[in-house]
Amino acid sequence: MEIESVFDELAARRVATVDPADTALLRELAAAGVSSDGNRAYLADSVELLSAERIRAHLAPPATEWLRALELAAHIPSTNTELVRRGSSGSIDGTALLAEVQTAGRGRRGRSWRSPFARNLALSVGIRIDRGLVEVGAVSLVVGVAVADALAAVGVDGVALKWPNDVLLEGRKLSGILTELPRAVAPPELVVGIGINVGGAAIVAREVDQGVADVTERVPDVSRNRLAGEVIDSVFDRCRRFEREGFEPLRSAYDALHGFHGETVRVVAGTESVAGVVLGVAADGALRLRTASGERRFSGGEVSLRA
Repeated sequence: MEIESVFDELAARRVATVDPADTALLRELAAAGVSSDGNRAYLADSVELLSAERIRAHLAPPATEWLRALELAAHIPSTNTELVRRGSSGSIDGTALLAEVQTAGRGRRGRSWRSPFARNLALSVGIRIDRGLVEVGAVSLVVGVAVADALAAVGVDGVALKWPNDVLLEGRKLSGILTELPRAVAPPELVVGIGINVGGAAIVAREVDQGVADVTERVPDVSRNRLAGEVIDSVFDRCRRFEREGFEPLRSAYDALHGFHGETVRVVAGTESVAGVVLGVAADGALRLRTASGERRFSGGEVSLRA
């Protein structure tokens, strides 16, 4: 039996029939956070499955009008990869795609992102932003602020942003952001991918070499559907403001959330390693670093940041 068939059953009725002798399948399910007992795989009562109706209930009218397609999948290799595929040949503006589990999720610079079944938020949104192609490089920072807004709305305060695309809680990774441009059209349409740990951090932690945080640390009974709605709504709102005004009006909000602001860090760009003090971000979203030789700026997609 393929694990995807089990995921389909779990998404439909929270329980699935499995062969107790298929130890390989049971190991895969356990790795995805799914419990099993005899010939039965099942979801814990605390696990909330995604619901388009419940997600839409948390959208403000402007986002409701814009969101023309809200799609839910039991499993998918990667929500971002799917929207990039669609966006390479057609419009994806106003499309949101969520999955209970990603089997081949991707992070920045090709890093894998493990998605436990129904224990995180795996979400990609297609959005048209009427700004120049050079300007939209700052969108990942805009989305970082939007995710922080959404987390605060459900009761998760005190998050920090790590330039250019991570959201941290107490120094550990809570959320990752990946923005991609399927094709160079004007105005550009971007795929905004967001992953947030919602009950599955312990599973993710087995696969990564960094600290991992979880929304449930602060809000044990958080609703994934409410969080999804808040994220979509906030991303739409912040991106529309960026479209109207550019990044400059949002820069102070980003700097206020930046966990490395004023700290001494090391930036690795290719084979170059540069130490300095973080001064903030520039109007185009580049990281400003005060070094021994003067101020340097680094663009997203080129560097890794390590304290």
